[in-house]
Amino acid sequence: MLSISCKKATRHNNEIIKVELARSGAWSDFGASMSIDTSLNYKYFGDYGNVKQGYFIGKVTHKFWDTLNQKFEQIKFKTIDTNDNTNVADANYFEVIIHWKNEKRRIIRVRPRENDSIINVFLWLNDSFKYIKLHPIKNHIKFETTLHIKTAISDSVKFPPPTIKELEDRQ
Repeated sequence: MLSISCKKATRHNNEIIKVELARSGAWSDFGASMSIDTSLNYKYFGDYGNVKQGYFIGKVTHKFWDTLNQKFEQIKFKTIDTNDNTNVADANYFEVIIHWKNEKRRIIRVRPRENDSIINVFLWLNDSFKYIKLHPIKNHIKFETTLHIKTAISDSVKFPPPTIKELEDRQ
C-alpha cells in the first residue's frame, strides 16, 4: 500500500504538439501573440512587465502543458466551428492554431460573448503569460497566427483627409 501511494502522478496522454494564440487589440489594446509546444517552450510577443511590445521566451511546466491539453479536449477542439462569424468593432478577437499529429485547426472567436467555454479557454491561455517567468530577447519570433500582423498594420495606416470632390459629393 505504501509503495502505491509514493508513485508519481501519471501525466495526461497529450495529443496536441503546439498551440498558438493571437489576440487582436480592441481600441484600447495593442494585442499579443504566443506559442507553446511539447518541449514546453513559451514564446510571447506583447506587453510584459514594464516593457511595451517586446519579444519574450520562457518555459512552462508539464502540469501546465497537461492542463492546456485537457482544456482543449474539453472544448472538442477538433470538431468545434472554426469561426463564430461575429463582427464587433471594439472587441478582442482571438485566433488559435492547434497542431496535433499531422493536422492543425485554426479557430477564430470574438470576446464579447459571456459564459462561452471556448472563449474561457482562450482567455485562460491569453492570460498565461502573467504566471510564467519570461525573459526578453532581441530577435523576432515568427508566429503562424495572423491577427497580430493585422493589428500592427492597422496601427500604421493613416487615412488622408477627404478631397474637395468627396466633400462636394456629401453635400
